[in-house]
Amino acid sequence: MTEQDHPNAPPEVVPAVVVSHLRSEVEVATLSTRGEPSERLRCFQRSRSIEVVTGDRVLIERDPEHPERGVINEVQPRRSLLQRRNRSGVVQTICANLDLLLITIAPDPQPHADLVDRYLVAAELDDLKAAVVLNKCDLAAAGAPDILSLIDLYESLGIPVFRCSAVAGIGLDALRDLIGERTAALVGQSGVGKSSLLNALLPEAAAEVGTLTGNRSRGHGRGRHTTSTVRLYPIAGGVIIDSPGIRELTPEVTDRSRLITGFPEIDLAARRCRFRNCRHDREPDCGVSEALAAGHIDGRRWRSYRILEAELGQGRR
Repeated sequence: MTEQDHPNAPPEVVPAVVVSHLRSEVEVATLSTRGEPSERLRCFQRSRSIEVVTGDRVLIERDPEHPERGVINEVQPRRSLLQRRNRSGVVQTICANLDLLLITIAPDPQPHADLVDRYLVAAELDDLKAAVVLNKCDLAAAGAPDILSLIDLYESLGIPVFRCSAVAGIGLDALRDLIGERTAALVGQSGVGKSSLLNALLPEAAAEVGTLTGNRSRGHGRGRHTTSTVRLYPIAGGVIIDSPGIRELTPEVTDRSRLITGFPEIDLAARRCRFRNCRHDREPDCGVSEALAAGHIDGRRWRSYRILEAELGQGRR
């Protein structure tokens, strides 16, 4: 009889990463000595007062009688969080311990620069790397001037853009190389093909792939939610987290000085303003107004900034 078989043996405590929530249970994967996810277990939380989200590193006690089950004892300190505020003003944590945001867009449904900018702000404020992933790039090449203009904008700001097609297999190797050993999250609107990209990158994930609804809005489809929970998938030496598509994201920003750092080109222009408390409206010698007039700040980015600034003033965060 081994020590583990002995009825009085203490529970085995092992490190793990949270894969997903399954109603009252949490699915975790134990971590190898190299920190890679391996064996899957179903766990309960010892304390409901501790928030546990996908990507969390935890310590679990394995059940001696049922080694495929366990209890989460402790959540390790997080190095990063992806959060948003809902319409009620409640802060919701989407996932933890990210290194990279893959902000996914497509020609259809029509991309919203405002949503992309909000993800970029969230990445900037949490010191995450971010890239824009254009899925269905073959459709964009066939004629989608709006999205091509948007891609040009982000490339001009130094934001990496990856042109991919989950169906045609375009750009997947470059995306795998970008992820490398990082923990990356696929984020964006519903219907842009995040689950299709996941399946193309990692066929064994067998994620559900949805289609656009028949309802059309302004000539473009609105995506149907097919990913209903945030879930983690190991890929090579890294990790992909697939998240439900969302149409609104309000980054957790506390004041204007924090907000403007999420728009580096606006922040740079604001340093040339005469007044430190310049509102970039009618003040003289305003660096931002001058940069806008000269075309150094794109109007779409300025509108995104102003909308978030207005929400801040309305107490929505």
